[in-house]
Amino acid sequence: MSDSELVTIRVPKQLKKKMKKSQVNWSQELRNAIERKLAGEDRKRAASELNSILKSVKPGFNTLRAIKETRHTA
Repeated sequence: MSDSELVTIRVPKQLKKKMKKSQVNWSQELRNAIERKLAGEDRKRAASELNSILKSVKPGFNTLRAIKETRHTA
């Protein structure tokens, strides 16, 4: 990780004690959790954008016909 930033979090003392007793690589676990959360946020944003696009499509719009028409005019 040559191009990285330092992020600090605060946890209760009891939690920190439990963390020290374990063999878990907490830095890696937290990086993974952040990546998963961001991926979920990306999916939510993409779904929202897709819903906006779908709402703009007129009822009865025939996608297949539109594709065929576009191919014939090209």
